[in-house]
Amino acid sequence: MAGAWRGEEGPERHPRPPLPSNQGLLPALRTGGEVAEPAPGPGPVEQVARIHAPGELPVGTSGSNREQRWDMLGPKTRERLEAQAGTTLAWWAKLDADEFVEAFVFGPLGACRAASVVREGKRVYLVERLRFEPDALEHRSLRSDPVGRKPSKASRLFRPRRPAGGGPPPARPAVVADLGLNVRDSGVLGNLPAEVQEFLQRPFLGDDQGVVAQWYYDEGIEAMGRVLRVVFALMGDRDVTFATGRRTLPRGASPDRARWELDYYHAPVKRPRTTP
Repeated sequence: MAGAWRGEEGPERHPRPPLPSNQGLLPALRTGGEVAEPAPGPGPVEQVARIHAPGELPVGTSGSNREQRWDMLGPKTRERLEAQAGTTLAWWAKLDADEFVEAFVFGPLGACRAASVVREGKRVYLVERLRFEPDALEHRSLRSDPVGRKPSKASRLFRPRRPAGGGPPPARPAVVADLGLNVRDSGVLGNLPAEVQEFLQRPFLGDDQGVVAQWYYDEGIEAMGRVLRVVFALMGDRDVTFATGRRTLPRGASPDRARWELDYYHAPVKRPRTTP
């Protein structure tokens, strides 16, 4: 995947105190899947995404947020990120292990990252872009209300239809595929609704591409309750998926009463042209 990035750099430096963030930056190869239901006979076996249980978020309410970190980037770096991504669909800014700002911007033109590097003894920002195929971005949205919410597609995969003549429903063969995400990444992903989890993982099923999880969230208290803002991305050699939005938990309500407002996307990565 590194070979598909394109970059440029700028001389801006902004060290700040550390901000908790994800550490799962290395590609994680998929492990074997487990059988969800046995196949009754010969025929294709469908792969379905693993729907993860919600994990405890690594940090709670933070005094700093992505807007503050974004402002720590110099204006030239911010302009390059926005120009190379196109229309900004999702973004975040945080501090890396060296306490320099790292920022991601996702748009219809690609996934862009600004990271601090050393060039000829000077600290500069490198702006990279993972290009998307033109006009290939797939977009869905979710505005959920816990009252009367419909079951997700992922849950419906394991609900076979009864035959017209009665009798037990036929077994439907399916294998649950695991992307090999670490516990921290899968726990953050597990906080998203099941249909969003399924959408984000689907392009990587049945493939050997390594998948990297990147994410950001912050929490705060507003008049109507506790608000979680989250961006979660999965990045592979041929596909990128990402979701952005917020969860509102009304005051005094249990987590299953939370309301979600999410937009989520899939884009194929533009492959470099090969010469015969």
